[in-house]
Order: sequence, then C-alpha cells, then structure tokens
Amino acid sequence: MAKRVLIADDSKLNIAMITDILHGEGYEVFSVMSGVEVFDAVKNIKPDIILLDVIMPGMDGFSVCRELKNDYDLKNIPVIMVTARKETTYLKTALEIGAFDYIRKPVDSIEVIARIQSALRYKEYQDKLEEMAMKDGLTGLYNHALIIDLLTKEYSKQNRQGGPLAFAMLDIDYFKKVNDTYGHLKGNEVLKGVADIIQSSIRDSDIAGRYGGEEFSLIFSQVPADKVFTVCERIRRRIGLQSFNLDGKTINITISIGVCYKPYGVDISRNEMIQIADDALYEAKHSGRNNVKIRYAGEELIDMPHSYLNRFKTL
Repeated sequence: MAKRVLIADDSKLNIAMITDILHGEGYEVFSVMSGVEVFDAVKNIKPDIILLDVIMPGMDGFSVCRELKNDYDLKNIPVIMVTARKETTYLKTALEIGAFDYIRKPVDSIEVIARIQSALRYKEYQDKLEEMAMKDGLTGLYNHALIIDLLTKEYSKQNRQGGPLAFAMLDIDYFKKVNDTYGHLKGNEVLKGVADIIQSSIRDSDIAGRYGGEEFSLIFSQVPADKVFTVCERIRRRIGLQSFNLDGKTINITISIGVCYKPYGVDISRNEMIQIADDALYEAKHSGRNNVKIRYAGEELIDMPHSYLNRFKTL
C-alpha cells in the first residue's frame, strides 16, 4: 500500500512541485493550505508523514508541529518542516519541538525523497520497538503496563467528553490444574488460544490485554451496559466451546468474568474501577465459575435476568 503524505503549504505552486516529485515515487499525496486545516486532515487521512511549511497564515508550522506532538494519538507521525528561511535558529526550533527533519526551499527532488524515506524507515523501526514494549510476548495482547495506561487515557477522555466506561477482568477457571497436569508449555498454548478468542470477539475500538498470569482484561468506552455484557458473554461461551488438544487429550476450559461499569458522572477513580471489577470477578468465581458478573460503579452487583441470558444460547 502506498505511503500517505500530507503537505501543508500556503503556496499552490510549492504544493504542485512537491506533489509531482512524490507521485513519481509512488506516494499518495494530500494537501491543505493552512495550519488550522492540518488537524482535521490528519484525522481523516491518517498520513504516514507530514510536510509542514513554517510560514502559513493563521497558524504557523511550528505551532502546528507543537500541537501534533502534544496529541497522544498523533505524536508519532513524523513531521518534516519546509521553509525558505535560512537562519539556523529555525532549524534549531524545528528539532526542539519534535520535527524529524528540515528541508529548505526551493526543494530538491532527490533531497525530498531521501529525507522522507529516512523518516519513514525510522518510524517503522520505532513502531516495531514500541510494539515489542506494548505487547505481551506470548499472547500478542497489550501488556499489563499498557492496559493501565490505556485505562487512564480512556478514563480522562470519558471525563472530558461524557459517556460510560467499563473495565472487565477475565480469569481462566482452574488453570493451575492445566499447568500441573500438562506442563507450562501446554498451558501457554491454552493462554494463546484464549487470547485469540478474546481478540476475535471484540470490536477494533475495544481494548484487550493480558493483565497477568491467566488473567486478561478488557476496556470498553462509550458502550451501553447490555452491549458490554453481550461481548463478555460471547467470549465466555466461545471459550467454553473451544477444545484444546494437549498431549493427545482433548480438554475444555471455562472462564469467569467480572466487570465494573462506570456511567458518566459517577465519581470514582481508575483504581477503584479496577478494584470493583476484581470484586465482581471474585463473585463470579464464588458463584460457580463460568459466568459473568457486572457491578455498576457505586451500586450493588447486577445479575442479568435469565430472559436476557436466553438470547445467547445460540452464540
């Protein structure tokens, strides 16, 4: 797939010149003519790299770059500043605020391509390192540290924008018996299989992670309580129906799930959400295992009615 380049420049001639250069190398090119247009363009286009003119009306390139680098979701997009100014202070400022590189006008085609390729190679390398740091090596899900970080981020977003937030804890029932009977390598196969089912059962906007050991976690933002239950119940049933072949013997496992559901406006902390989900998981374990328990923040444990549960018999 062709890499996407966003050009922000108030000169149509400069945009046309750079676009011709990039099209010749197979890049997909988009452009805007002011700094304030960059942010909507970035969110709609999702460019791989941005070329920013320094001097633009309304909002200059330095200001745009600063805001991009302060945005959690956009900060990793490489930015190359483009300007006719030759003062070294401009170069110094560009690098200090987080720009990857700096190109002087009039642009040279070889230089433009070389600097873009260098920035994209560096980003690819950084993305691989970041993924290794974020992901659990066995399951491929987010690791514990990142799950807590993402919960913090979603918690802050909910407080700003409104809407509900849910945090779920999932635990494999009697997993110690699997490890004791078949060994840790086979136990790892089960963990990987469970992780795959969890990942395939959620939306792209939902967040799944390995909380630790045989525990997993889910974060749901802007999702009604019944939909949260639907997903958790689907995961529980699919895991229960999945057979694992360990040393020639077929086994089945079950999973218990506890959920903290926080409606907008309920004043509890992130850590309290985790504790409530853990309490709900405890209830699920001590009421027969292989079930889902939901606690509304600030309220007693909620058991979904049997009429509602009957909807999931065919999942």
